[in-house]
Amino acid sequence: MEDLILKAGDDLVARIAHEGDPVRAVVELVWNAIDAEATTVAVELERNTADAIAAVRVVDDGHGISSDEVESTFGRIGDSWKKRTEKTKNGQRYLHGKLGEGRLRAFALGTRVTWASVSSNTAGVRQEVTISGSHNNRHVFRWDAAASVVPRTGTTVTIHNDQQRSLAALEVDTALATLRSHFAPILLNEQTNLTVTFDKTTLDPSQEMLHDKRVPVSFGDGTTSNEATVRIIEWRSGKHRAIYFGPDEDHFPYEESGSDIEGQFAYSAYVTWPGLGTAQLALLGLGDMAPEPVGELWQAIRKAIREHFAGRRRERRREQVDQWKETGAYPYQGEPASEPERAERAVFDVVSGTLVPHISKNKNDARLTLVLLRDAIRHDPDQLTTILHEVVSLNEADRDTLTRLLSETTLSAIIRSANLVTSRHKFLAGLQHLIFDPRDAGRVGERDHLHKILERELWIFGEGYHLMNSERGLTELLRTHLLLEGLPASDVTPVTRWDGTSGRVDLHLAAQYKEHDRIRHLVIELKAPNVTLTQKELNQLEGYINTVRTTAAFATDRSSWDFILVGTDFDDLVDDRIPERYRETGQFLSPPSKPGRPHVRGFVRRWRDIIDENKRRLDFVTSTLEHDPSITEGLQYVRAEYRDLLPASLLESQPTTPAA
Repeated sequence: MEDLILKAGDDLVARIAHEGDPVRAVVELVWNAIDAEATTVAVELERNTADAIAAVRVVDDGHGISSDEVESTFGRIGDSWKKRTEKTKNGQRYLHGKLGEGRLRAFALGTRVTWASVSSNTAGVRQEVTISGSHNNRHVFRWDAAASVVPRTGTTVTIHNDQQRSLAALEVDTALATLRSHFAPILLNEQTNLTVTFDKTTLDPSQEMLHDKRVPVSFGDGTTSNEATVRIIEWRSGKHRAIYFGPDEDHFPYEESGSDIEGQFAYSAYVTWPGLGTAQLALLGLGDMAPEPVGELWQAIRKAIREHFAGRRRERRREQVDQWKETGAYPYQGEPASEPERAERAVFDVVSGTLVPHISKNKNDARLTLVLLRDAIRHDPDQLTTILHEVVSLNEADRDTLTRLLSETTLSAIIRSANLVTSRHKFLAGLQHLIFDPRDAGRVGERDHLHKILERELWIFGEGYHLMNSERGLTELLRTHLLLEGLPASDVTPVTRWDGTSGRVDLHLAAQYKEHDRIRHLVIELKAPNVTLTQKELNQLEGYINTVRTTAAFATDRSSWDFILVGTDFDDLVDDRIPERYRETGQFLSPPSKPGRPHVRGFVRRWRDIIDENKRRLDFVTSTLEHDPSITEGLQYVRAEYRDLLPASLLESQPTTPAA
């Protein structure tokens, strides 16, 4: 048996950081099977006597891994062979994977991984190749090949969960929704002849699709024009909202959350543009800040999705009106007898459709409300909000205020704004529990839980920031900087700290101020709730700061970099580093700026200060909304929104004592 030493390619990044995302690991392993031209892929969950997941198995009937291909296909991290071709081995499909890192995701599911693959080598000899690896020595994989008489080719990947890590994310409905969303385009393509099952459930997107529409999208800078297509699929249930980008209609290598664009419908949007090559896909993470034409594509897609769902809301209102007509709740009979009556009905349909959430489902109650609304429109339209008093019990002052607001904005916009504020307030209460609760704080891991939740709540560090990198090394930080500057980023010299290590920053955010042609970077270094910050953690942050200050490739006076170390508390030595005048912000380092170099600053913050600072920003609005969530309500909100990211022990626990 030979040892297979994984060789790092030029595009190496910190892949192992994804070990806290078991659902993504399953996605990558299934894509590997699809790229191996499998027609059947089965994900099996093996449970122990305690009904916990003891092993995960991915079985496919693809062409397998031959002994001739092990070194080239399996022996590199990055620089995958898939980068040098567009189609699978036998030309049956377009390839999905390009980075040569998917197999390492398997360690998110357990500590021991084995690939047993039956295939034919270049001489036509049928063999079974076995490759095994361990979490304790990830860069060394052992492999062997033996003659086989098995008639069918295929690969079985088995991941053993020896340490009994929580894989609860695989057992909730959101896992099925995520997998269905990822594979919907290729599963809906009848020519692919592909079946995927997960824990004995066949992934059939057509059964869960509520609406499916393709929208053409034009974008450009005014002098050039490009054409893309976005396919928007609405799902019957769940909260999954995502946008995928790819060069063809089956494969979408880049994924982004879609919740900030549309928060009501569960949907997946699949953006197809032939111009999305490897370089363009790498720019998508910059969002609107990406150089042309990728930035223009992002803006056009956001606009198209928003317009689509605005239209869908109008359709839903019409559908509700039709339902009222069928049940007899609709207050008009027959066809309009005159143009004024036709106009009256048009106004009624719009207003009543907007008020659907406040109108009873009971036929008699609904008819009474709708009759009152009709009479208000017909006899006294200037006092239309009187009906709102009947429906939602508004007092006189609130009715006048609502009337004025509705002349300036829409009811749905008012509701969305209030919901945004109350959701943030509840999140802060839940975060306070996760960090300070005497019992539960110890269960919250920095990378597996806290880090992933905060990726979706970036507002806590300031408005206007975009997530650039998560758990990536300093070399990847440099690549992002160069892309934002519009400079080549493919061939860069690896960046290391003073001690020769590559380092790995937790969160890298960026905001661009085009009117001043400046870019502001924010790097967040998180520590687990039970960690007290010491000089050791401060030295780590200063190492990152000095790397950006002194590395020539970061040189520019168009950008500024703020580095923030965040923990529950810090010791006296760290406290002594903060000058008295910066006590409130925690700034401990701000070297003088040099010509042609970025301006950098270092901060150390307690979670208590960050939470209180955000609460103060929200207090004015939340007090007006009469909204003051308890710790229990906050914990319930976090459980509902991030059930797939929390440890199983936190899904049912109750707060012990008020958080400090």
